[in-house]
Amino acid sequence: MTFTRFFSLLFLAALLVQSAFAQLPATELFMIHFSNVGTQFSLKKVSYLSAFNPLGYNNQPKFIGLNELYLSSDTYSLGKSEVIKLDLFSKTLERMTMSKESDFSPSPLPNGDGLSTVRIEQDGVTQTLWAYNDQSFSTGVRLFEDISTIGYYNWLSEVDIAMFLLPDPFTLCIGNINTGISKPITENIGRCLKQDDDGKLLFTHVINEELRYIKSYDLESDKTEVICQALVGSEDFEIISNGALIMANNSKLYYFDPAVSSSWTEVLDLSEFGISDISRLAYRRGRLVLVSNKQ
Repeated sequence: MTFTRFFSLLFLAALLVQSAFAQLPATELFMIHFSNVGTQFSLKKVSYLSAFNPLGYNNQPKFIGLNELYLSSDTYSLGKSEVIKLDLFSKTLERMTMSKESDFSPSPLPNGDGLSTVRIEQDGVTQTLWAYNDQSFSTGVRLFEDISTIGYYNWLSEVDIAMFLLPDPFTLCIGNINTGISKPITENIGRCLKQDDDGKLLFTHVINEELRYIKSYDLESDKTEVICQALVGSEDFEIISNGALIMANNSKLYYFDPAVSSSWTEVLDLSEFGISDISRLAYRRGRLVLVSNKQ
């Protein structure tokens, strides 16, 4: 092999690696500790969580118990998302998935025996739902063999699951893993799917770029109700104590209590900590993990 050909191949390989890496945005993880009485918030501590992968993709946090998080990250595989587990107490990492494809949106299985993910298959288009058990995270089982457009999801019970289905207009479907049957509920939804303490699904219904509502869906009664209007320009929300909601806009956090609020109230500004463009949120007992998109 000539030097020129060797250099050309090396340059091409570098471009391919750079291209693969560029497919995933650089994101940081922070955790804030706070207490609140209504809209009176007291910020106790801000922790930087993604020092293990400071220039990479660290996203979609999901609490497992009190002190562990599932994350989508390219920590171990440049340009490809895998699921890792972060122990918030010991500050240690564990690699959970090692498939040839990319895995996103990790969540504990409702029975506690493993985790589920959205897998982007090798064609780069097909998006499927997979379940891994505790014994083997390198192989898994595909759920809903006839659905290949799953963007996001949230478990509602051990067998029922809410799914955000592509393409636009994005559709909310409720599926049952035992029967394999899925039922469409409504269209034009956002990606954020959460379950409250009463078992109801909370989601956003998008009217246009300037208007979207946070709604609840009751699986038992098959009824949908409006909770509130979402913040303009914001997509993700989280449920905190007593059913109150948190949303973010850039570096600021806003609070809404469906029982007493008539509008969103700004409660914290995190800009002094270098936190901006906040997207996904995960809450557990006075701690809020958030994703900050690097500028």
